[in-house]
Amino acid sequence: MPAKSEKACDLISELYWAMRKAFEERLEELGVTFLEFKALVHLKSAKTQKDLLKEMNVSKSTASKVLSSLERKRIVKRERMGKAYTVELTDKGFEVLKAIEKAGKELEEKMFSQMTGKEKSEFLFLLKKAINGLEGGK
Repeated sequence: MPAKSEKACDLISELYWAMRKAFEERLEELGVTFLEFKALVHLKSAKTQKDLLKEMNVSKSTASKVLSSLERKRIVKRERMGKAYTVELTDKGFEVLKAIEKAGKELEEKMFSQMTGKEKSEFLFLLKKAINGLEGGK
């Protein structure tokens, strides 16, 4: 389906939502929600539940619900260490994360399938340049 607009913001938004939809469909196949995926990315190494909620920028109750769900699925395990809980990926968690990373790579390859290597490089360069422009040249 052709793009609906010629405005950069609309096209970037359309690209984001198309990628997000496709990615969430892949996550669903793996039995993981988008929020659970975000938690898994931050849990590549063991850390506390408190650290996780700071990194994910979510409330304590949201982090707790996400971790409880991942625990039920045997993707993470929590252990009490004094007053804090440590959280780490299980073997199944590492397998799921590897499958998610593979799915992300496949989606990116699909997105770039209509571009030459040079076009892909130029596209990425221009995206970075646009981001730098919005961030004031940081």
